Amino acid sequence: MLESKTYFIENRNQEIAYKKYGRQGDETIVFQHGLTSKKEDWDSPDVKGMSYIEFFVNKGYRCISIDCLSHGESSKPAEAANYDRNLLALDIISVMDAEQVQQAHLVGYSMGGLLGCCVAKFYPLRLLSLMLGGHCPGVGTAEEIERLDVGKLTFDKAHEIFGDEWLQQYPKDHLSAIRNIFDQMEEVEGFEAAVADLNVPVLLWVGEEEPIIFRKGKMLAEQHGWDFLSVEGDHIGGFLNTGSVLPQLLGFLKTTRS
Repeated sequence: MLESKTYFIENRNQEIAYKKYGRQGDETIVFQHGLTSKKEDWDSPDVKGMSYIEFFVNKGYRCISIDCLSHGESSKPAEAANYDRNLLALDIISVMDAEQVQQAHLVGYSMGGLLGCCVAKFYPLRLLSLMLGGHCPGVGTAEEIERLDVGKLTFDKAHEIFGDEWLQQYPKDHLSAIRNIFDQMEEVEGFEAAVADLNVPVLLWVGEEEPIIFRKGKMLAEQHGWDFLSVEGDHIGGFLNTGSVLPQLLGFLKTTRS
């Protein structure tokens, strides 16, 4: 693990926490975590191989990992208006602005992949490339878990379906904030088109045991000319299996350099 203190920026009266690694001026990768995760997970000892941060810093990249609003050390407002897709994308852009990064590669996993789609839709010119793991553009939570019968899978609807045991995975004191970000994960309209319209390379990667986004991601990659990477395992395995993932992400990044 690499050492880094936490930095904060203020955007729309909310604090966004992040860590930075590597040298100022190096080509930058921005990392955005998934639901209930945090910025430190990108440099976690739990992965099966070298961590994302350590691997890419060793390859000469500057790395920035961000706590999404409602997670980690970032603010956790209870008001739903704070979780508009444009505002969530602006949080990422505001960190880039604070670090004087005009353009960056963006890696997002699961919910972080959805946030990457938000950046693609609202701030496409700030991207050098987009790597979406455990997420498929245009696929909401209900479709991903094959429960289209419920309509939009809100936090409260999921609680009703899966019960109190499901609820226990979320910190009790952050439930209002988590509810808002969870509900936002069904707001995927326009994301496939936004990613398809990007004038930068795109890569999707998924665990082979994620049937919906594996099949749909592979189809969309073929349709739009995106790179597609699959690894053994389920949703969690797709993130933790860095021994398989990292060399292929690096190979993809090398193709983006002119």
